[in-house]
Amino acid sequence: MTDVAIAQEENLRTRIAQALSAQGKTTDALVLEDLAGVDELHIGGLETIRPIVGSLGVSSGDVTLDLGSGLGGPARFVARETGSREVGVDLSADTTLAGNELSGWVGADEMVQLEVADVCHVPHKSESFDAVLSVHVHMFLQAPAQMFAEAFRLLKPGGRFVVLDPVRCGDGDLHYPVPSASVADADNILRETELKTLAATTGFRPHTRSDFSALAIDWFGATFARISKMGGPPPLGLHLVMGPDFPTFALNAFQNLQEEKIALLHLVFEKP
Repeated sequence: MTDVAIAQEENLRTRIAQALSAQGKTTDALVLEDLAGVDELHIGGLETIRPIVGSLGVSSGDVTLDLGSGLGGPARFVARETGSREVGVDLSADTTLAGNELSGWVGADEMVQLEVADVCHVPHKSESFDAVLSVHVHMFLQAPAQMFAEAFRLLKPGGRFVVLDPVRCGDGDLHYPVPSASVADADNILRETELKTLAATTGFRPHTRSDFSALAIDWFGATFARISKMGGPPPLGLHLVMGPDFPTFALNAFQNLQEEKIALLHLVFEKP
């Protein structure tokens, strides 16, 4: 690891620890929910992760792969709720290493292991996992078909690939910037039909579909109301990871959902 990477990792961990302290928390007495404000790097936070856990179809003794695991919030939650061991992969070394530290803070380090790796080239053997999870990843990829192919390769027969992603709706331009793109020409977000075609072409069978758009809109509304009442964001929040542009990202995502330019979908596919 380079000196720069070490500094970035330690800086992120330090910012999170300081924010927790500002909220009266210490790193030696935490539960998962204490970290949800910063480690659920997606629309809806725990409100959209809770409903999808059961769709993974895993339990104690199983192993789940999280593609694009970030700080590991969803992986830790799945591990606690199901007893499944979690492996997460993400290209960002600083968030991955910081995420492993967070797992230690909540006593999840034996159940959750985050690794620095490309979601399109995962260094694990074929048919190693009982389920695969992907939360808000495809729109960051130039070739999402490669990730779908990796999910299929890595899954055991009968295993499920669970996707929680925004998808494009309608014909108008989205409001930018968003986390995956600053302008429309740089955005790789797909439509629902395109994601389903990717899955089918890869070999997956459709299992279930749920639309979480209304839940996401309610979550944004409640979050903005809480911030307004407090006079500003809490010390612990996604701004610690996404930086000063996070408020703009959030407002644009909220507006895109309200105007039905995007939808937030929970899609479950199964490997025959």
